[in-house]
Amino acid sequence: MRRLRRNGVGVFLGLLIVATGAVVIFYISPAGWSTNDVTTGKHPGYPDLQPRRYDMPPDAVIQFAATAASRLRGWKVTRTDVQKGTMHADVTTFVPLFTDDVEVTVHLEGRISVVTIRAHSRVGGGDLGENARHIRALQAAMDERLPLAQ
Repeated sequence: MRRLRRNGVGVFLGLLIVATGAVVIFYISPAGWSTNDVTTGKHPGYPDLQPRRYDMPPDAVIQFAATAASRLRGWKVTRTDVQKGTMHADVTTFVPLFTDDVEVTVHLEGRISVVTIRAHSRVGGGDLGENARHIRALQAAMDERLPLAQ
């Protein structure tokens, strides 16, 4: 009986590993296998990641970006320069505990603040899509509260 239970656990764990591998392969963008540096509006592998435009002054946008980033799990804002319209955050990934860098830049186009986000890994040649997820998370947090420009 004990041997049968052990074999059942082994089969279950094997199936779990295969299923997880399949999810990872189909869930991760092909770009995630070969890049570890993503900037909004500049990466052909992530055409959906574009700079955001907000109808607010740049200083307010960068302050809000820092507040939003500090509330995200694993994020630590390390530098904010309201005058230059920049913010830097360290993001500790869940698995396998790497640290990625996220840089936000806000500049004015007419009366609209344009937010560009760059996320990049400190090590490795591919990030398995993690930096794109960092950008999406920060954009979603900012979009919830800031008025998008028309």
